[in-house]
Amino acid sequence: MDGIDIILKSSTLTSSDVNVFLKHWLAGGCPRLKLFCLKTGSVNILQVLTDLLHNAVLVDDHRDYVSPFGYSINLSSGYDIRRADGVTATVCKQENGTLIIAVWP
Repeated sequence: MDGIDIILKSSTLTSSDVNVFLKHWLAGGCPRLKLFCLKTGSVNILQVLTDLLHNAVLVDDHRDYVSPFGYSINLSSGYDIRRADGVTATVCKQENGTLIIAVWP
């Protein structure tokens, strides 16, 4: 998978599945990824970050993410993680159950 914006509106992915995807991204996979949105009620953000918390920084403020395609998403809080090449992503679970991985800038 090598998308820029990946949006799954109704998904059965588990926290473990997203954790594997996030580790793949951290290892340099999906280099064009800018936004990953997953609508599911069953994902636990701490389980998504299993084995990654040493690399995660809690961000407890609101930030606006603007997609390369021009739409904006308000991130209410989350965890920033950084790849070895310095690229940062915020992993955030919204109140509506959507998990977002936003890659900056």
